[in-house]
Amino acid sequence: MKKTFTVAVALTKVVRAKWGVVVGLAFLTCLQVYFPGYSFRSNIKKKVYNPLTFDEQAQVISFNLINANSDQPILNLTDGAVLNLATLPTRKLNIQAVTNPENVGSVVLQLSGRVNRKKKENAAPYALYSENKGNYLAWTPPVGNYTLIATPYSGSNGTGISGTPLSINFSVINKAQYTLTIHATEAGIVGKSPDQATYNKGDAVSLTAIPAPGYQFNGWSGHASGRVNPLNLTINGNKSIQANFGPQQPEGSVITYLSTQSDRPYALSILEEGTNLYTDRPYLATSVPDFLRGATFIKTPNDDKANRLGEVVSFELTKAATVYVAYDPVALILPKWLQSWEKMTEGIGINDPRIDHLVLYRKYFPAGLVKIGGNLARPALGSKNTYVVVVQPPITLRPFVTEVRPANGAVNVPLDQSISVDLKYPSGRSIDGTTVNSNTVKLYTIAPDNQRIPVEGTAVNSTAGGDAITLSATLKPSTTYEFLITDGVQDGYANPIVPFTSRFTTTTVVGEVPTDLAGISFTEQTLIDNSFGQDGFTTLVIGPDHRLYAATSGGKIERWDINPDGSITNHVTMAPFEPTRRLLIGFRFDPGATAGNLVAWISHSSGAFNNVNDWTGKISKINLNDPAQPLVTDYVINLPRSYKDHSTNSLDFGPDGALYFPQGSHSAMGLPDAAWGYRPERLLTAAILRLDIGLAQQQALPIDVKTQDGGSYNPYAYNAPLKIYATGVRNAYDLVWHSNGQLYVPTNGSAAGGNTLPLKSGTIWSNGQPYTGPDIAAMSDVRDTQNDYLFRVVAGGYYGHPNPLRNEYILNGGNPTAGVDPGEITWTLNGQTYGYPVGTPVEPNYRGWAYDFGGNISPNGIIEFKSNAFYGKLKGKLLVCRFSGGDDIMVLEPGIYTGDIIQATEGIKIPGLRRPFANPLDIIEDVQSGNLYISEYYDGNGDGKPRITLLKANIPATATAARFNAAPATTVAPETSLAVFPNPNDGNQITVSIKGFAAQEQVTLTLHDATGLEVEKLKITTDQQGNAQTEIAKGKRLKAGLYLVNATAGSDKQQAKLLVK
Repeated sequence: MKKTFTVAVALTKVVRAKWGVVVGLAFLTCLQVYFPGYSFRSNIKKKVYNPLTFDEQAQVISFNLINANSDQPILNLTDGAVLNLATLPTRKLNIQAVTNPENVGSVVLQLSGRVNRKKKENAAPYALYSENKGNYLAWTPPVGNYTLIATPYSGSNGTGISGTPLSINFSVINKAQYTLTIHATEAGIVGKSPDQATYNKGDAVSLTAIPAPGYQFNGWSGHASGRVNPLNLTINGNKSIQANFGPQQPEGSVITYLSTQSDRPYALSILEEGTNLYTDRPYLATSVPDFLRGATFIKTPNDDKANRLGEVVSFELTKAATVYVAYDPVALILPKWLQSWEKMTEGIGINDPRIDHLVLYRKYFPAGLVKIGGNLARPALGSKNTYVVVVQPPITLRPFVTEVRPANGAVNVPLDQSISVDLKYPSGRSIDGTTVNSNTVKLYTIAPDNQRIPVEGTAVNSTAGGDAITLSATLKPSTTYEFLITDGVQDGYANPIVPFTSRFTTTTVVGEVPTDLAGISFTEQTLIDNSFGQDGFTTLVIGPDHRLYAATSGGKIERWDINPDGSITNHVTMAPFEPTRRLLIGFRFDPGATAGNLVAWISHSSGAFNNVNDWTGKISKINLNDPAQPLVTDYVINLPRSYKDHSTNSLDFGPDGALYFPQGSHSAMGLPDAAWGYRPERLLTAAILRLDIGLAQQQALPIDVKTQDGGSYNPYAYNAPLKIYATGVRNAYDLVWHSNGQLYVPTNGSAAGGNTLPLKSGTIWSNGQPYTGPDIAAMSDVRDTQNDYLFRVVAGGYYGHPNPLRNEYILNGGNPTAGVDPGEITWTLNGQTYGYPVGTPVEPNYRGWAYDFGGNISPNGIIEFKSNAFYGKLKGKLLVCRFSGGDDIMVLEPGIYTGDIIQATEGIKIPGLRRPFANPLDIIEDVQSGNLYISEYYDGNGDGKPRITLLKANIPATATAARFNAAPATTVAPETSLAVFPNPNDGNQITVSIKGFAAQEQVTLTLHDATGLEVEKLKITTDQQGNAQTEIAKGKRLKAGLYLVNATAGSDKQQAKLLVK
């Protein structure tokens, strides 16, 4: 390759012109400045040199290492230089000797060492391996040590006078050179020795991590690991190493030495609701499982969501712990490192506009190093959010008792008191009901010598949510008992409960039987026991054919003939859903059904009891005329279903001919929680629903009532066959329309541990108006067990269970005043009061309750006693199954004016109504005899066990009464005995007609408004047929509202409603 610059004429001719010499010399000087070692003679043809003079001080002043490709210098070759062939721009080299003056007679270059060579150069440039017209010949020196001596001479070919030579020693190596890149996270620096840009293979380097005050060195990542400090490295390739620093961890911290393979920030924090989950996003945790509240977690950068490394995060556990990864729920494929982790039903809520929660996966690790891979490590697909890592030591995962009733050390405990406890389950899985039985939960009497004597015949169960345990037993007066829960009770992850004991002493007083119930007694007889099969009986019905029907938890219907003595025979099984299992609860014969036309209505949903699919509820019409082939017609489909057993429950026909039923809640207290699988409420949950059968028949069946998740049903539409009748009814198993026109609904309140909704000022409230009060914060882990209530439900009423989809936010009675408010949500722990702040209002449509059962009672099956057994003493009274606390049949008497309960009698006070029973679930009366049939379910949550018990009335119904009450027990008695018309009324002329009283009997008529205020009272006398008619409130202008008309005499009591518009 030729040089860029050339000289056209020889210097000997240029000197003839003075100005030419000046210009030429200046030009050559520029060339020499920009290209050291470049000779202006390089392009002059080599001719025999004819010297003019020779300066005896001529010398070789330097050597240039030449790139033979470009003919340009690479570097100045000095004594001791090391040439690394691996790092030079080329291996095609040459060496140029540079002289002063630039041109001499000749230069002799002598190379010795790994290669020996002697070269005589007569013209510049003087090259060790020659050049041709400025094109250097290529030479690749072998690896080794060399000595190079170059001597200038006045004559050619090394003749004449010699000048000053230059001698250097150099070596040639062939070693790769590498970079070492160092990063440090915030609050620390790294020292590097030696500190240079590149290193040869095999070089030793020392790194020292230096944390800032208050911080600690957590370890190396990248091309190094561990926490050795200083770190000694041997260079064998390009390396990138990060020193990870973090705040000094206090003693006892479960996570230490957090280290990452990312240049984005990771940080430790404490997980609570409202905590920021990411280091680079404002997204907050909106809900946290109870078992992870207060846990240490690793905030991650969401910008690391595409990280595909096999290892990104590492840390050390100071103790064995469960590590949770909260991962994107829309992910299609998990990374391989996460696929072996256990997926949980719980999650962490997040206010990311794209998703509302992260799904939890968990894995147990011993103390030591934990490594976690990238968010999109192979073969992950679909995740668009970086995971979050949470750590919880397992010692805290055991469930434990938080409160016991009666309290430890209590005295004067009533003899029908059940023992119940509230529980906490830090693992996130509530109590496994199959581990709660008389072998794991026990009761002892304490003898005078302090010896424990086991109590036999106890009834033990857990709640459906697995958040409480109840034991019932026959208690003796003036006796001390010890209650024991062993570690045989486990949560859903098989964590044993912390054993618990408490003691109490019973009262000396045996409760008195109310005077009006004196003489009532029943004789118990077991008709069906556990040997019958695997499924419990959910509902009992006596059909228009006077047969006993029993629905089961597996979806079958069992039928028996009833013998005159109350026993049953001729068993028939009907299986409308075979082979599918369905939880069949609601079962009522149609009001028009007859012995020859056995048409009934049923409610049913998924047959599972844990992690149940949502939207599996149905209302169906069933024809039972052919037991071998029952015909099912679905009328309503896609009703909600909770994570556990809250479902589409029992049915009853109202006076208007519509079908009413409760739809259970999805949560404990309105906001998703762990016990109920973090499933949110739906528009139709925690409500009493009303199905207009006639309207449904005018539309295409079945009616799909799915309101979200792809459904769009609107229960508020004018032509909607299924409407919401009342709201806030948390979980009512059964309901009954009473002959007094009232709808009674016994309802299960929540155990402690639920979460409540926030209500912010300006939020649209359940009355359709903005809420104008102060903000009310959400509450988590509410340690206030909610009582179970009997509600007297009216259209549009709200009964305490919040649902944000209906703009209902306040649980039960709120806390409106500084005094003790009915149903207020407050509790005391360690002397500190918690709960709603004073001033928290009730919901605008909150209606309160007709009777307060207390806590952990689980009132379920309910009927109105209709026969005149016991001379009519029970007629019109409500009989309620107390499934948990009590384990008996309770008698409730509605008042005449408001319909609320004016007298409640526990089963222990009426012979035959308390054994205690093994979780009595449902009850039915044979109105022909006054006999009762009850289903004892055994399980607190699950398939149950079969048992039907006959409670035979010791004073049965008379034949006349039996014929009078022969209408199916599932049908509301017609209100034809007392008629008020016109109804509705404009408040002027109101006529009352009565029938069915004794002849010539004086009857008292009263008129009360909805508050119970008496408006009118008068007496009339019946004719020979026991009938009478009169005008009431004559001359009075009644205000708009609801009124009650009562007719009372010795032979009968009757009631009717009057609506004044």
